[in-house]
Amino acid sequence: MAALPHRGGLLAAVGLGLVVAVVLLAVTSYYWVQIPFVKFTLQAGECKWGPPLAGVYLSGRLRLVDRCRTVSGTVDCLKVEPDGDIHLRLRLDPQFVGLLKPANSIQVCADQPGPHLVVEIIPQRPQGILFRTNNADAGGFIDPRTPAPGDHITASGPYVIDTNILHRVLYQGRAAENWAEIHPAWAISVDRPAQPGQPNQFGPEFGETQ
Repeated sequence: MAALPHRGGLLAAVGLGLVVAVVLLAVTSYYWVQIPFVKFTLQAGECKWGPPLAGVYLSGRLRLVDRCRTVSGTVDCLKVEPDGDIHLRLRLDPQFVGLLKPANSIQVCADQPGPHLVVEIIPQRPQGILFRTNNADAGGFIDPRTPAPGDHITASGPYVIDTNILHRVLYQGRAAENWAEIHPAWAISVDRPAQPGQPNQFGPEFGETQ
């Protein structure tokens, strides 16, 4: 009879260990495990399960600062890039301007020359040959709808620094690398639609002058 309390304590310890193991497994899975064939539809303010940069090609060029950040602002212009990404240049609301880096000063729109945060919507499916790994299917999520220029939006996704040194070449020697982005955008909601007829005036790039 004297051994029963000891056995009960042992069972309790084993049970606690199992609970801790399950919690650790769940946390690890949330951050690092991609669930095959599962794609999440996310709302602004929600974070995606699994590796935050899944679905981004050459993700090593992006320095992860925050695996899930939500921001808001006005889309002043947008453009489809050769890799299939849609670049939104977002004029941040005042509470988020601290996320901008010096290199964001070159991310401008023709009618809004101030710095913008880049928000990138990656293609839903593989495109072409060079950028086949660049797609939301591989990332395990459904792309958000592309907002219109002038829309005020809330966007969620990984907050990263794009360290690609080739940007300095493309912008003719300007310190263009290390700008801040939400990349990829997991969710975007339009809080206030643009007025009809809002122009899309993407700013100068690749060394052009304003």
